[in-house]
Amino acid sequence: MRYNVSAMKIKIILLLLAAIILSGGSVYYFFTTSTQEHPIGYAYSQDKVHVHSDFIVSLDGTTYDFTDDQYQSKPNRTLHAHIHLHDNNDKVIHRHDHDITIADFFNSLGFTLTDECVITDTGLEYCSNGEKKLQLYVNNQQISPFTSYVNQEEDRILLFYGKPGEPLLTDLLNNITDTACIFSGTCPERGIAPPESCGLTCEM
Repeated sequence: MRYNVSAMKIKIILLLLAAIILSGGSVYYFFTTSTQEHPIGYAYSQDKVHVHSDFIVSLDGTTYDFTDDQYQSKPNRTLHAHIHLHDNNDKVIHRHDHDITIADFFNSLGFTLTDECVITDTGLEYCSNGEKKLQLYVNNQQISPFTSYVNQEEDRILLFYGKPGEPLLTDLLNNITDTACIFSGTCPERGIAPPESCGLTCEM
């Protein structure tokens, strides 16, 4: 009888030790991962964000090129602290904070974006009317209203002005790049992203 009681005590002690080890491991995991980057760009920490999305802008048949320095954030020139293009790449949007919208992004490039109109940095105005429409597509799905949309990891975004259903729209949707995954690190077989140089939050 004494042997059984001792054996039970040993079992209880072992169970308690196992519970302590497991709970300690959980605490360790929480505190170590809370400051590490998530594999696809998001961070576990609520105050760290790094999101990448591919995009194209096509207005009335013109596809815009944003590789020029005037559209790029650089170490000595900030267009927006939390959403931008850099390194003369005009295919991938980089977002570094929560709740920064697609309108914020275009405003940083000198464009004014509403749910009905876009005014370019050169003053050209494109507004929805009976014939043509301003539309935002995200992953081949039309978003409306769209100025409050916050781009997500590996989104494929098209800002389009033209006739709904015209063949050009389909071509553009098919030609949005999918290179955000390189910056996110989810397609390592396609290469490693170069160091990001915007002089602000790119190192996060």
